Amino acid sequence: MAQAELTIRALARSRAFVAGLLLLGVGLGDVVAGRTKLNQYQAVLAQPVVTPPRDPATLFPKVTEAEEQRAVARAKLGFYNVLFLAGQILTLVGLVLLIFGLVALRRRTVRAAEIAVSR
Repeated sequence: MAQAELTIRALARSRAFVAGLLLLGVGLGDVVAGRTKLNQYQAVLAQPVVTPPRDPATLFPKVTEAEEQRAVARAKLGFYNVLFLAGQILTLVGLVLLIFGLVALRRRTVRAAEIAVSR
């Protein structure tokens, strides 16, 4: 029986393999970006904030710059948590598609080799 080979051209023509490769790349990029930004904004929120006492007579007290920066950091932390989670999901889906594409292509090449040998 002849040994069937998986060529780069055959891999490039497999839709599942190419889609898996693309999702894997995008997912890993999201995971890396999300993890680095999560560490950055967690460090910002870990720093203690010293706020001066507010005047109880003020009806609408102004927000200090430190409070505003912490609110922005909390919002960005939530966004990068979602980005990190989406990256993990895309990576997983990409790996599944990649494996599915390889298995389907391997089966196709083995069948083609068997047909060629039987003739």
